[in-house]
Amino acid sequence: MTKVLVVSDSCSLILSAKANLLDVLCEEFKVEIPKKVFDEVIVEGKKLGKVDAFIVEKKVNSKKVIVKGVVKERMKEFEQFNLDEGEKEAILLSIQEKADLLLVDDRQAINTAKLLGIKWVSLPVLLQWMYERNKILRDDALSALAILQREGRYKLDFILGVLKEIEGGIR
Repeated sequence: MTKVLVVSDSCSLILSAKANLLDVLCEEFKVEIPKKVFDEVIVEGKKLGKVDAFIVEKKVNSKKVIVKGVVKERMKEFEQFNLDEGEKEAILLSIQEKADLLLVDDRQAINTAKLLGIKWVSLPVLLQWMYERNKILRDDALSALAILQREGRYKLDFILGVLKEIEGGIR
């Protein structure tokens, strides 16, 4: 069975490592990142001594997360969207590779994905999906959601909605 292809931006990749979701993410999906995301998460993260950088690097080294280049000439097409370089490359890679999903948490990148007709998902929603499909235990899901609330830039009502689904979900 072919795995669903997910392209991730930097923030989502970092948060998935911090929330102990990266293993499940890599088990359930084929995960690809652009070179700029690699640089932001691993190269810069290691310089800052970030533990998540080493966790992600291990997944890259074991080929659980694949780093791909993008066609740089196409980057100019995304100048109008006022995105950081990592988000630009993640969106471009998702188009280039015909990804099934773009894992993204940045509001501007989400708006751009919507405008371009790219299917996207945020990490809390993906966490809820993992829980509903028995890929993660309830306590682990709640712990991960607490980390996402603390470390991410999510609105409280969004986090509370996911919490309600996890706590109210019957399995």
